[in-house]
Amino acid sequence: MEGQIGYFRRNHFTPVPEVESLAELNELVDQWDLRDGRRRIGSRPRTIDEYFQVERPLLMPLPEEPFETGRLFTPRGDRYSKIAVRTNRYSVPIRLIGKRVRVVLHASHLVVYDRNVEVARHERLIAKGGSRLDLDHYLEALIRKPGAFPGATALEQARSAGKFTPVHDAWWTAEVKAHGDTAGTRVSAYGLFSPVAYG
Repeated sequence: MEGQIGYFRRNHFTPVPEVESLAELNELVDQWDLRDGRRRIGSRPRTIDEYFQVERPLLMPLPEEPFETGRLFTPRGDRYSKIAVRTNRYSVPIRLIGKRVRVVLHASHLVVYDRNVEVARHERLIAKGGSRLDLDHYLEALIRKPGAFPGATALEQARSAGKFTPVHDAWWTAEVKAHGDTAGTRVSAYGLFSPVAYG
């Protein structure tokens, strides 16, 4: 088996395939696997698939519980409501400042748990030294400190991701016009803040 893993790697991953996503790579692997199943090893009389059909009844059943493929980390929330995972930082709800959380890091995303409750989910950063911030994690603090809202990095990232739309900006502008900078920004942040996300 180990020899065939080496064969597969040498024949399909050298050179490294260029793909747009992990899903595309997985689709290619499935196609290669199907093709390899019809191959004969050396001068053996049967194909790989035919040998597998003989072996299949002897295999143990798969476990009922799914196998966790992510890597576990237990970082502590810093004073900026961020956690460090590998070389990058990700936001968590502000109530987790100073508290340890459990993080499961997957190939394309990571999930943050407070005890057994999911409290954040981020797309994984690949480059080193980056930050991924979720505006929802900061709205509770921005209600108390509305002056920090206009220059907040989380707000810039939300705009770039299309989560803070021109409609949100128009609403914020209208609230500032009606109530002034501080009160209008506070009303806007309060309107965006969802207590459900924080328990």
